[in-house]
Amino acid sequence: MILACGLAAALLRMPFLWTGLGMDEGGYAHVVQQWSRGARLYGEAWLDRPQGLLLTYRLLLWLDDDGWTIRLGAVLAGVGITVLVGMIGWLLVDSRTGVAAAGLYAVAGVAPNIEGFTLNGELLASFPATLAVAAALLWLRHQSAMWLVTAGLAAGVAMTMKLSGLDGIAVGLVVALLRPRSGRVIGSPQALFLGASAAPVGLSALHGWHLGWREYWTALVGYQVTAMGEPAAGPAARWADFTGSLGPAARDLAVVAGAAAVGLWLLRGARPARRVLLAWLGGAALGVNVGGSYWPHYYVQLLPPLTVAAAAAVAAVRRPRLRMVAATSVLLPQLIWLGALVPASAEERQQRIPYYGLARRDERIAAVIRAETFPDDRIFVLVSRSNIYFLAQRTTDYPYLWGKPIEKIPDALPRLRAMLDGPQRPALIVLDGDPRRVDSSGELSRILAEHYRVRRVVEGVPLLTTA
Repeated sequence: MILACGLAAALLRMPFLWTGLGMDEGGYAHVVQQWSRGARLYGEAWLDRPQGLLLTYRLLLWLDDDGWTIRLGAVLAGVGITVLVGMIGWLLVDSRTGVAAAGLYAVAGVAPNIEGFTLNGELLASFPATLAVAAALLWLRHQSAMWLVTAGLAAGVAMTMKLSGLDGIAVGLVVALLRPRSGRVIGSPQALFLGASAAPVGLSALHGWHLGWREYWTALVGYQVTAMGEPAAGPAARWADFTGSLGPAARDLAVVAGAAAVGLWLLRGARPARRVLLAWLGGAALGVNVGGSYWPHYYVQLLPPLTVAAAAAVAAVRRPRLRMVAATSVLLPQLIWLGALVPASAEERQQRIPYYGLARRDERIAAVIRAETFPDDRIFVLVSRSNIYFLAQRTTDYPYLWGKPIEKIPDALPRLRAMLDGPQRPALIVLDGDPRRVDSSGELSRILAEHYRVRRVVEGVPLLTTA
């Protein structure tokens, strides 16, 4: 039954293979493509994500560089997590809970409002983190050091996908503490687990040192820490981002979170299971808060532990028909959204599926850019629609493709002004937004008015060329 749920997870996610890439997906693809063509990672090919994510994207683009394989990666991650949460529910409670957990995640994991069907860093981190939880529980049952090492390696890999992928570490430590001594593990289980988890992180750090430690540290950690005292990332900004993210997150998570609370209450007498689930939720919640910007996709990390805890509540219903009603109730938000897509027209689907309509618009913009520029021409997208670089197969001399780094990195805005005002100006600018949102001083607007003119407007977006 758990494998059947995995198949259902694949079928539910397959339609999104062809709904276009989001800003982050396309931006990651562009950076990785430039890296594969010789650009220096964390230099010309700049991204504030660790190498595990980049290597995953590079593998997927190696399979096919058109980009559809990126969403295939999201399908595979969703299927993998579905099967793993089923195993975890089985190991923690019983087989009925395992099947319920797999069934809940297969559907709830689509999570349109928090972008569960896209290949974001949180989904990529969730797969190895969930594998770490399953392997740690298998160690607890069988006391084989192989499972503990597997758990540690998987937890470390999760952090190379996104540094906020801490939930595998949290659960692994709690599970290792449940049996502090074992004749089949040489030394401390906690030390073995942490040593194994340090290996992938250490390899990433070693590669970062080879590339240039200062640039590597600044990209992954430094600029975020430095900005914490500034208005762009201070307490007021974080609170505004957090409160703004609660609405979209609640539409996907509120019902399953309520069921999870019931499940945790029902497990109050099962201490190991409850401790593991609380550690898992705590690690995932910490990961959500580490990011700082509270984009909706941050909440994807919460889904695996929430669905296992919710499954404990569903499985507690003894009558099969009532149990099915309970499961359907937990999944109601996603079922309503998916059901509404079936009779919808193509235009309605583009409006209802996140990124779909914008992706189609950006594809048309990219087609014009390819037709009216040369392959070696540099362009600039103002700002954050970084998927246009990938779709147009054009690059830029400016490293920061998203708005948040421009807000937080001290020399980012002066560097942008210098590029647009200098002799090596980009051949074309995609003006997707008001430049005053990037530079409230008006200096950027002045530079654009002085040096650029509107060449044409595509889908309501001005394309600027040098005057």
